[in-house]
Parts: sequence; C-alpha cells; structure tokens
Amino acid sequence: MQENTNISNQKIKVLIVDDQALVLDILAKGLAKDPMIEVVGTATDGYIALNQVNRLKPDVIILDMEMPRMNGIQFLHNLMPVNPIPTIVLSALTEKDSQITKEAFEAGAVDFQPKPGAGARALPELFSQLIYKIKLAYTQDVSHLKKVKKEFKLPSNHLDRTAKTNQIILGMGAMDISNDPNKVLKIFALGSCIGLGLFCPSKNIVGLAHVALPQSNTDKEKAEKLPGYFADTAVDTLLQKMNELGCPKEKIFAKIAGGAKTKIELGEYFSIGQRNTVAVKAGLLKRGIKILGEDTGDTISRTVSVKAGDTKMQIYFPDKGTWEI
Repeated sequence: MQENTNISNQKIKVLIVDDQALVLDILAKGLAKDPMIEVVGTATDGYIALNQVNRLKPDVIILDMEMPRMNGIQFLHNLMPVNPIPTIVLSALTEKDSQITKEAFEAGAVDFQPKPGAGARALPELFSQLIYKIKLAYTQDVSHLKKVKKEFKLPSNHLDRTAKTNQIILGMGAMDISNDPNKVLKIFALGSCIGLGLFCPSKNIVGLAHVALPQSNTDKEKAEKLPGYFADTAVDTLLQKMNELGCPKEKIFAKIAGGAKTKIELGEYFSIGQRNTVAVKAGLLKRGIKILGEDTGDTISRTVSVKAGDTKMQIYFPDKGTWEI
C-alpha cells in the first residue's frame, strides 16, 4: 500500500473517454476551468484510451459506457488488473439501479455520474459534481485492483440498457432509504468517504448515505442540492427521511464504515478520512443516535451494503473478503 503524500499545488491529470466529439470538447473545456485540473487527453473508445494511458499517465479517468469497438465495461476489465487508475463513469446508462452501474463498479469504477438530459442548462451542475468527484477520486488508492493478468473472456460489447438489479448503488453524496427486504443499498469503494447506515428495526427500515466531506459550510448551495455529500447535512436529512416513514429517532441506531487514509493528501482534503469519521460521529452524538457498529480508518477502500429487515452492515474488501458489523 502506498504511503500518503501531501500534494497541494500539483494538477490532477484527467483523461476523458467518450465516443462523441462534442461531448469530449464540452467536458475538456469545462473541467479545464478548474485550476487544479488538467485534461491531458481524450479518446473516442476504449482501445484508444488503453493506448493513451501509458503515455499520458492520467491520475483520474472519466469514462463513457456505450462506445464502439470497446465499451466502458470492457475497458475497465482490461485496465484495472494491469494499471488501476481511479475511474468515474459518466453515462446516460448509469442509473443507481441499473445492471450496467453494478457491472462498472464490480470492474473497478470508483464513482458514477449520470449524463444530464437537460442540455446546456444542466452543464454548470454537471461540472460542479464532476470536479468534486475528480478531486476525491484522485485521493483514492485503487492498487488492490492490480492482479496477475490472466486470460479471461471479456464481456460482450453489447450493453443491456434496460436490465435492472436489486442493488441500489449510491455514488458520492447520494442517500436512500428502504423498507423492501429484496433491495440492497450499496456503496462501492468508500475510500475516505463514510458509509452512514441508519437502522429502524421496529419498522424494518434502513437508510444509507455516502458522505464525502465533513462540513457543508464549504459549499452551502451544494449542500441544499445534495445533502448526502456532507456529514452534518447527511445525518439530519437521513434522519428526517426515516422519520417521515414513521421512525422516531429514539428507535434508530447507526453503523458507520469507511474513513480510510488516502494515498494523497490534497489541499482541503488533508486527513479527509479521519475528519469525515469525526464529523459523522459528532453529528450522530449531537442528535442522540447511538453508534452500534464501526469499521473505520486503515487504508482499505471498503464496499458496504445494508438491507431492510437486517440490522447488519455488510463490508467487503478483496484482500479480506466479507465481514459484518
């Protein structure tokens, strides 16, 4: 595992992979406006991107799913075992309950962002989301995905646009609640983020939030649109959602996981894993919510899941297997 490095002035090198030239141009120009990001290259399919990775050495990849010759899933299967790089999926096909989203995370993606359907009006919010995600992805250690390369059959280049899964996958800042025991709320590759699970056994309701940053005062506008991003607003909003379904806070307890040390300490994200952990625990304590399970710290990027009717939080990391708190 790599030792963490404090880098505050170095630009984050980004490679964008999308089969539409107009999308590449819009993304490259929009991301380049952030002084911490440098778009080092673009590619129109997975084959071209793989050939560019060794030469360009990107820190983060933005990846479309549906492309000719080699789609996003195939690209991840080729890239991650050999040269793992934090990758954010940007696609109209990646909804939180789609089979494609699940397959992308299982192949090594660290986050996803659906492409907006509202044209130019949605671009400012898209860039706001992506810039946050890029900076957080940059700090993630994905070296555990590197494996001895074996011959294996790659998935088909055909992507099923309609297939759904019983897993509700939560990207950074997302949250959800469920009373359906057949649905699993899941966060892949938490890294420095916190998976905040709230449990209300008396109503068979669970909630899960993917907390990325400790304090909402750094971006009030974002906190209003996506309260799950920040520890303070995530705790309040998730409690409110559960209360609306008949769960008083006296009947709710919490379990938390994540908050790992990052390979790179970047500016405002210095010691972000520890700060996220402290902020979530402080928010729960302030609201009188007991924490009955915790698995935080270390350097591993945990995948966590919860489901209604079960008071356990399941945790997974490839080198450790699966365990519960």
